[in-house]
Amino acid sequence: MDFHSKDVNDIFANLDKKVGIVFRHQMLMSVYQSIPRDYDLGFFMSEVEIHALGFIQKEPGMTAKRLGQLTYRTKGTISSMLSHLEKEGFLEQRINPENMRERRLYLTSKGEFVCEQHDAFDRRTTYNYLMEAAKHCTLEEINGFFKVTHYRSEYFEKVIEEEKAKYSASQKKAKQSDD
Repeated sequence: MDFHSKDVNDIFANLDKKVGIVFRHQMLMSVYQSIPRDYDLGFFMSEVEIHALGFIQKEPGMTAKRLGQLTYRTKGTISSMLSHLEKEGFLEQRINPENMRERRLYLTSKGEFVCEQHDAFDRRTTYNYLMEAAKHCTLEEINGFFKVTHYRSEYFEKVIEEEKAKYSASQKKAKQSDD
């Protein structure tokens, strides 16, 4: 996209205020994601757990490693979460006959039901959010938000990988210095 200097100045006007808005949004979303909720199921689950089931539903037989990549969670967090979800009867882990150390993840019928309920819940929540946004924003602004959010996510996926690589290299270097 080709910007003129006036466009660039408009984009960066009130940059500190924009940084504050983005930070507040991220903090609110972090809290929102951490609160277990009842997705019309009669019991509570975290957003990460319910979305993990959704990823497994879309890709039956995925590994815990793949789930960790999709959820940006550590191996330990994924292991603990999978144990809990299996104990509660939402999924089962099957040994891969080609690699006995690898487990594949599959939903149970209970897990499938939870995913269906969650999809309906997410549609209602998004509908309500969009109706509230429409009171304050034009259709073009709302669609622009989703477009910007999409490219912001792509940008931060790259930044996350770069920062993880830098951190890993610094840890490796520190360990070599200690030896």
